[in-house]
Amino acid sequence: MGNTTESSAGTTFLTSKAPAGSERSRSFLKWGWLVLPLGYLWFHLIDNLRLEWETNPQYSYGLVVPLLAIGLLLRRWQFAGAGCREEMASNPWPAVFFCGVLAFLYLPTRLIEAATPEWRPLQWTLAVETVGLTLYAVYIAAGKAWLRQAAFPIAFFLVAVPWPTPIEAPIIQGLSRANAAMVVVVMDIFGVPAIQHGNVIEVSTGTVGINDACSGIRSFQSSLMISLFLGEYYLFSWRRRLLLLPIALGLAMALNLCRTSLLTGLAAKKGIGAIAEYHDEAGLMILLVCTAMLWGVGWLLNRGKTPLGNDKKAAPAGSEPMNVGMRDKMDRRVRWLGISLIVWFVAVESGVASWYHVRESGLKPGPTWSVKFPKDNPTFKELPLTQDEHVLLRFDEGKQGQWRESDGTEWEAYYYNWLPGRVAGYLAKRHTPDICLTATGCKMISGPELMVLDVNNVELPIRHYVFDSSDGLLQVYQCHWEAGMGKDTYTADESARFNLIRGVWAGRGNRGQKVLEIIISGCDNAEVARTALVRQLNNLIQVEN
Repeated sequence: MGNTTESSAGTTFLTSKAPAGSERSRSFLKWGWLVLPLGYLWFHLIDNLRLEWETNPQYSYGLVVPLLAIGLLLRRWQFAGAGCREEMASNPWPAVFFCGVLAFLYLPTRLIEAATPEWRPLQWTLAVETVGLTLYAVYIAAGKAWLRQAAFPIAFFLVAVPWPTPIEAPIIQGLSRANAAMVVVVMDIFGVPAIQHGNVIEVSTGTVGINDACSGIRSFQSSLMISLFLGEYYLFSWRRRLLLLPIALGLAMALNLCRTSLLTGLAAKKGIGAIAEYHDEAGLMILLVCTAMLWGVGWLLNRGKTPLGNDKKAAPAGSEPMNVGMRDKMDRRVRWLGISLIVWFVAVESGVASWYHVRESGLKPGPTWSVKFPKDNPTFKELPLTQDEHVLLRFDEGKQGQWRESDGTEWEAYYYNWLPGRVAGYLAKRHTPDICLTATGCKMISGPELMVLDVNNVELPIRHYVFDSSDGLLQVYQCHWEAGMGKDTYTADESARFNLIRGVWAGRGNRGQKVLEIIISGCDNAEVARTALVRQLNNLIQVEN
């Protein structure tokens, strides 16, 4: 039994002096109601982001972010939160209202996410819902003191969410060009002739591409993550945390310049093939050195600061353990919140599965086709697929080649095929001409312009671009074909909002996809190029029985 306490008004209530074992059991049961729905939500979010982490080198650091977030939570609990007592929120209804709003938004988010999981604004929406529900649940279950301790470690997970393309693309292109320009200056200092073409550096032995993984964006984002982690690890004030950010970014850019200059120098001396021998090792070394230097900076900033663990805030004066009635009331709130979330998530998942089952039940996979290159053309040359292309795209079938026609035009063709599965829809949409060719120094003049061509009874949605390059105009045609999709479901811009959510009606887009990209040089007339394309496609597209 607990002790009886009398207040100044003469009212008697029972304080909670239950045995420690009973207290732990009660706390476990209370949190268990929240762990089930929130654990599912976090699992779903991590599973959605996992493909980006595994296939995109820019965000490979995301694989360790969940573990770092858990470590920060444990550190907060050990040093800053050990003296915090659970307290009942005086007015939990605003938090309950926001929990309801976030939970309701999970329905449209999940409906669209099932069709286009790679849409980054949707990934951010899912992440905000997950983080927000977790924070509100902590507040309802344990009060403001625990919310203050858990807020940053939980929100830290957001550094692993891919940036929206309108934000990321300009940064990538800007850092790539700046990196290439500085490398050319370094090469000039060491007497190595080098010329910059956009994100490409030309040396005597060939061209060195400053691709996304080497542009500085990977170092930029991972350094941002490390600086935020160290600021929380040492429990720095906001001023010291802000000071860490420019230091981290400066180190990342400087070390990446060293790495790219080293690889470019090796390419100029030993040939382009030498890059592959040192590419991964140099990247890993830069990451380790950058992390070690940042940790050293954090250690220096931590000197003179109050030793960690000695700056715990004492419990508020006059605070007493909750009485049994208050604790029971708080437990009921938590239990009903957990049950409501479980029921709602089950209803959402069942509804989404039923919706797509109905929408996809009448879809036909469409004809089976492939691409046959003109190997009988004496000028045809097959282009080998690099290891980086296999890692980044993870296609099930891929081939590329180039040749010259009798009219003097030069052709390059790239064909990739993804078998049915979730990764098909995700990776087939990643690389488009407006991103990839712009990175090589080409300037997009027009496009995309959509045209649907019927080639050997196969409806091909082809987007036409025109680029200006150092060798003249390029007529670029890209076909992104999805099994079972009709011509009325395609739009000119694949990143258009309508096109991204059309899968809610059209289906999930994971029944298999193909990408065929053809680049024609030496033809400045778009109509002539289109006529030649149609004639060429009739020979390239092979339909299987």
